[in-house]
Amino acid sequence: MTFPNGQSDKPSATAAPDAASTPAPDAASTPAPDAATTPDAATTRATRTDVRQLMLVCATQFLGWAGFGAILPYLPIFLKEQAHAHVWMIGVIASAYFVGTFLFSSPFGRLSDVIGRKPVILFGSVLYAVATFLFMTTRDPWWFLAFRFIEGMGAAAVGPAGNAFIADITPEEKRSSAYGWLITAQFGGLVAGPLLGAAIMGLASSPHASVFARLPWHDADLRGFYAIFLIGSLTMAVIAVLLALFLHEPAHVTRRRREEGKDKTPKPSYRSLVTRPIFAFLLVAATGHFAMGAWEVIWSIWLRHLGASMRFVGWTWAAFSVPMLLSFLGGRLADRGNRFWLMFSGYFISACCWIFYGTTSNLAAFLVVSVIEGFAVAWSFPAKLAFLVQCSPRRWMGTIQGMETTAVQLAALIGTLTAPLIYEVIGGYSIGVGGGVSLCGMAVAAPILYREWKRIVASGELISTSEAERLASLAAAASPVEDVHQL
Repeated sequence: MTFPNGQSDKPSATAAPDAASTPAPDAASTPAPDAATTPDAATTRATRTDVRQLMLVCATQFLGWAGFGAILPYLPIFLKEQAHAHVWMIGVIASAYFVGTFLFSSPFGRLSDVIGRKPVILFGSVLYAVATFLFMTTRDPWWFLAFRFIEGMGAAAVGPAGNAFIADITPEEKRSSAYGWLITAQFGGLVAGPLLGAAIMGLASSPHASVFARLPWHDADLRGFYAIFLIGSLTMAVIAVLLALFLHEPAHVTRRRREEGKDKTPKPSYRSLVTRPIFAFLLVAATGHFAMGAWEVIWSIWLRHLGASMRFVGWTWAAFSVPMLLSFLGGRLADRGNRFWLMFSGYFISACCWIFYGTTSNLAAFLVVSVIEGFAVAWSFPAKLAFLVQCSPRRWMGTIQGMETTAVQLAALIGTLTAPLIYEVIGGYSIGVGGGVSLCGMAVAAPILYREWKRIVASGELISTSEAERLASLAAAASPVEDVHQL
């Protein structure tokens, strides 16, 4: 693609195929500080993708999302049929997860910038495993508030630090591909999860399944739900062990963090890091995920209202997730094409799909549109993640990732709290409301990010790490709302 002025839509510094011999684009031309005090570029960032570490992260993400996917479609039904929770209470319980991620994503992201990604990721994995296990100890809906909050804390630790870790182990010209493989692994697990959950529930509910029949719950349906929680908890525990044994942060990252630990310069405030492009990303994240909060609460209930079976509910999740298996191709496309257009075209199609979900009662159409939305996410998310890294100071990558996760979870929290109330009045149209909110956010953010992408293209490079950090520090000292890209 090209812009109207004829310029290529891809930074020239990323065009060279040899990542090992070509300087990373975010260190290309901005004058560096004194060489005596600045490490060589090759020692401060990845020059090639650490394939082994990427494979480890993808494998553990597949397992984690499989456990997550096995539980999520059936949790609202469990709360309604076993815990006898009202629909508004289901919304409150779902919102507790988003409260946990909202409150802790930014602090955990910043903590990963200081102490490293691995300890934060490990802590989150263990916390999530414990919280999932606790679901088997009671049927009191009020306790589930606490358990979901703890799960949210665990996700807040794993998500931002994990995304920042991917940025640490990949060079700029391969980063979208790495994120594409990550998303493929995640949604591969999400495809397997609902199917696995249905199989576990069927086996555990059967009196002929000797292993599950030994579980200390006589009610077959309850035993089925609890078996899902048990396997989900064990899966997260296995992930924590694998990460503890085999996850290693790159040498250049630990070296950089050790040097930065000697720097007594005050950390920039969160507000100073919110440049105009970062603000636009936060806005897209928030408005684009409002519908996800509503989706978690009312999706299964709405489909059941339309006459869908539990098996069909699981198939809708699979229909959305299967196209996401092609995210690795979307990542390769984003490394070669226009990340701006890939990001916004996908988000636009997703918003239109949400509006459609709220205006139809045709069950077959749900499956078809879910597939379309899955493809849209497959090409937009890798582009968005890599584009966000391009606009972020490298030193505070975890902080920026945490801020974006906070925006996502705050919007999802609002969605979970408001969706039950709206659902009581307008039914499934409440899902369509989320699509309209997303379109409004894109209308504001698109011009800002389009200008930022043109800046990257015109300069042929990204803003250098050292320069972004220097400008962020100046902005923090001078004006907490100054845009570091405009100084």
